[in-house]
Amino acid sequence: MQKLEPLRAKSLEELLDDPYLQDIVERNLEVAAQCCLDIANRIISLEAARKPRDYYEGIIRLGEIGVLPADFARHFAPIAGFRNILVHEYLDLDWDEIYANLQTLDDIYVFAEWVRRWLKDHDQGEIQP
Repeated sequence: MQKLEPLRAKSLEELLDDPYLQDIVERNLEVAAQCCLDIANRIISLEAARKPRDYYEGIIRLGEIGVLPADFARHFAPIAGFRNILVHEYLDLDWDEIYANLQTLDDIYVFAEWVRRWLKDHDQGEIQP
């Protein structure tokens, strides 16, 4: 996230003109999304909740078990599909979508805050492997 934060101020045109910045944005958004999805799956396991069918459902499940507010879980769950596009390059990358996700880093911060609250409430401190 530290590498992404200063790039939020860049315009889409500036990113499109610099393939190095594109690489930084693409890779770091992929890692940030994957971290959120991995955390979701670990919490689901710790809570012995019903296993999700996919990453999208994993975020939804966090809303169902009270880790995230349900409305935020529904709002945030599409990060799973975005991660899949970045990882598997199913389509030519849509830089309008990537740029939009760069501008919504606050959602990842909100996710992290809800996870911190869950950890505190469950006296976990951190999620152990």
